[in-house]
Amino acid sequence: MKWISEQTPSLERVALVEGGRVIEYHERMRDEIRVGTLLHAKVDRLHPTLEAAFLIATDGTPLYLPINETLETLRRYPDVPTIGQAVQVGQTLLVQVVKEGATPKQHKVTQNITYGGRFLVYFPYGRRVRFSRKLDLVVQQQLAKRITLEAAEGLLYRTEAAQAEATVLIAELNQLRARHQHMLRQTTLEQDESLVIQEAKRLSHVEEALVTHRLDKERLEQMGLRVERPVVKGRLPAMEQVDRTIEKALDKVVWLDGGAYLLIEEVETMTVIDVNSGKMISVKEQKRTFDQINEAAAVEIMRQLRLRNISGMIAVDFLRGSSKGQTRVTQLLKERAAHESKQVEIYGFTKMGLCELTRQRHGKSLLERSLDQGQPSRIAIHRQLEPRLKEIATYAEAAVVRAPLASLSPLLLEESPLELILVEGETGILFTGTKVDCDDFVKRQQ
Repeated sequence: MKWISEQTPSLERVALVEGGRVIEYHERMRDEIRVGTLLHAKVDRLHPTLEAAFLIATDGTPLYLPINETLETLRRYPDVPTIGQAVQVGQTLLVQVVKEGATPKQHKVTQNITYGGRFLVYFPYGRRVRFSRKLDLVVQQQLAKRITLEAAEGLLYRTEAAQAEATVLIAELNQLRARHQHMLRQTTLEQDESLVIQEAKRLSHVEEALVTHRLDKERLEQMGLRVERPVVKGRLPAMEQVDRTIEKALDKVVWLDGGAYLLIEEVETMTVIDVNSGKMISVKEQKRTFDQINEAAAVEIMRQLRLRNISGMIAVDFLRGSSKGQTRVTQLLKERAAHESKQVEIYGFTKMGLCELTRQRHGKSLLERSLDQGQPSRIAIHRQLEPRLKEIATYAEAAVVRAPLASLSPLLLEESPLELILVEGETGILFTGTKVDCDDFVKRQQ
């Protein structure tokens, strides 16, 4: 398995590829506020009854800081101050998002920020040392002697720290300290870590990566991965395959070999998947044919759930095969679920013949991220535009881009690989060439 990562001015995109097929896909806007995002915010007002402060980020995003997430509470523990003693109106704080809010709720933030490494998690204001539950007491005592912390600092030793030399742990701690000092000087929103680093930590058994960003290469190599960073103009060819996969993953229909297909319907409360035989019908051995289709469908369904990040309640209407076939399908689903990083529960077939399962929820599905009130979302607009602009930049100096202008990220305009002339409308690239040619094109359209 290999991570493939691409960064554009506004987007971070990461795909996990196994055997030439994309099995996971992750993306985020670089200026998007998510769990782990670090940002500076000003205290707007205090709410003594709730014992909380309401903050405004530099980009205008409202935030919620409860009293138990303030540094003053951490410093005075076990005594708890009032919110007025902990923070003051007008004060600017460095905070980190710990829970994403959904309208009308604000994002929940903390002042007890963290920086994650391969072996350590650093808490600049944590004030205590913690260990992974997988480390036994003897190993914990050995690790505690390797690093000396300042009184205000805190540290968590990951499981992998047991195999690391003391010099490696100290070097990583110094890197994490430097990141904190960098954030104290910053005034803009910043993600704690790039998306590919976060995902590589989550699946530590993946040992290879293909990236476009120099810092990602250095960081992944420090984590022990074999990393390739081609120095080429334009895009990584491997990401073009990812684009095609994601385009298909937004369709309701998924074709199987031989003409059978899946119909995937995501509704508000659950996901329904229908298995259809198409033209794969053998009248003489219908049940055997249906069992074969169901087995192929079970494997593809588990891949699609992971690729599309579909979660919650899921009902699958398999074809009416034999009872042995149903047992085999259930077993296949459980085998594939064991390879998942998210918890999947397979409940089996109901009396109506539906197969029930649930998948642990972690963020929105690919379809939910791509639509906003029935229209392409902000991230979908950038996903469509920015890879294409990166290709165009290899042979043109400017492009006429049509898009909903209110949805465009300021980072695209600041860091685009070529000059952009923007036109309001449905997303698309209208013209490319020299700056003069693009200006002439716009004049002719007026």
